[in-house]
Amino acid sequence: MPSFKWILHKGKRILCSDIASQNTEELLDIIEKLKKEIEKEPLGSIRSVCIVKGGKTSSEINKELKDFVKYVDPYMKMTVIVGLEGLQQIVFNSILMFTRTRKLTTKNSEEEALDFLAEL
Repeated sequence: MPSFKWILHKGKRILCSDIASQNTEELLDIIEKLKKEIEKEPLGSIRSVCIVKGGKTSSEINKELKDFVKYVDPYMKMTVIVGLEGLQQIVFNSILMFTRTRKLTTKNSEEEALDFLAEL
């Protein structure tokens, strides 16, 4: 089940979320919870790691993720995606093109992502 939590890594507060959804309803649930959490924070302040390994993709999930990224972009300092596989890479590229954000990147592991974010 997707979830999220705040952690402290090398003195930096980082929002860690697992959005590897198996269906659209599950994704919508975690997106709504994340929006409420993110809206509490100052603009441009959030360092985020997002785990997607094992998540399903569909045109509906793709659309929801694009809308979510565009909505939360003003709050983000940087988001690192971990666990992209196959079709997820295509979805990621379409999100980058749709949102035009420069605050989204990928890393190979959660530890690598956390270390990268702690250096920002």
